[in-house]
Amino acid sequence: METKSYKNWWFLAVNGLVAILFGVLLVFFTEETVQTIIFFSGLVILVSGILLFLLSIRQLKRDKSIALLMFQSVLSIAIGLIMLIFQDKTVAFFLIIIGVWAIVVGILQLVILINVGKALKGRNVLLFNGLLTMALGVFLILKPLVFADLMVKVVGSLSILLGIGMILLSFLLKNTYLRVKTPGEKGPFPKD
Repeated sequence: METKSYKNWWFLAVNGLVAILFGVLLVFFTEETVQTIIFFSGLVILVSGILLFLLSIRQLKRDKSIALLMFQSVLSIAIGLIMLIFQDKTVAFFLIIIGVWAIVVGILQLVILINVGKALKGRNVLLFNGLLTMALGVFLILKPLVFADLMVKVVGSLSILLGIGMILLSFLLKNTYLRVKTPGEKGPFPKD
């Protein structure tokens, strides 16, 4: 039986087109777009804070230490709520809040790295991620609007490139499917 991903090449092409449109939207964003992004970012931070809170309650039932997890959950819930309630305020204020949150998350990653020690295989990745998160947080606090404009442009450009890549891949899949589908040819798929 053939793999369905080859048959559904058009689905990848449609996703590529959506990614390109999203990228174009971000490259030419307006302040309303930024406020929408802030709203959904606040929603994501709030939901992640609630999930962390539930996880910390679960850990408490297992008699495990929850102080760090509880602190992160309460902070995430607070930041998420502030972003949702005061989204009509200036963009800079929320970017500064996100910067503070990023610094706290970066510090927590470094604390985890120190506590885990050499038992963790990807220590360098965690170290790099923690330091980068803290640096981005500091930059957000110092230059919030510059950072917002830059990041939106970068994400938009990457989305356009990703969309083009997905469309090209979809046509490669289509051509492969048409070659495999030709009767009499032996395809790369095992038959059941």
